[in-house]
Formats: sequence, C-alpha cells, structure tokens
Amino acid sequence: METTIIQNPVEQTEAYKIEAIKEALKELSPKLIDSLYEYVVFLLEKEKKHKEFVERILVIEANPDYVEFDTAEDLVEAIVNWSE
Repeated sequence: METTIIQNPVEQTEAYKIEAIKEALKELSPKLIDSLYEYVVFLLEKEKKHKEFVERILVIEANPDYVEFDTAEDLVEAIVNWSE
C-alpha cells in the first residue's frame, strides 16, 4: 500500500488540502478514524463557541452599556452624585 504524504500544506489551496485529507483518511485504521472524528467534533464545537463569542463582542461594541470618564476623579464624582 502506498502512503500518501501531505507536503507543504501551507502552500496548498483549501480544495487541495481537503482532497489530500480525504485520500489520507483511506489509509487510517478504524481506531484512528474514530479519534480523528472526535477531534474534528471538538474543533467544530470550539469554532462555534468562538463565532458566538465574536458575535457577542461585536454587539457589545456596537451598543456600549458603559460610560467613559476622563479622570478617576470624574468617575468618583459620578458615583457619589449618582441616583436611580
């Protein structure tokens, strides 16, 4: 059986990388495929959480719920004089 070698993945296109991964999968044992599957599921969940985090941050940045002060003294004065 000939071993597929994935060379210089950084220099290759995304489509090439996907095809190279598909070909490499054919050579893996079922145990390694199970491990790889679990890792891919982990990466997908991590990517999903990252996207949700970025979306929340963008919403917060677009709608700030805070007040900026030029000095600490201005902040303290606002706290002392604050009333609901």
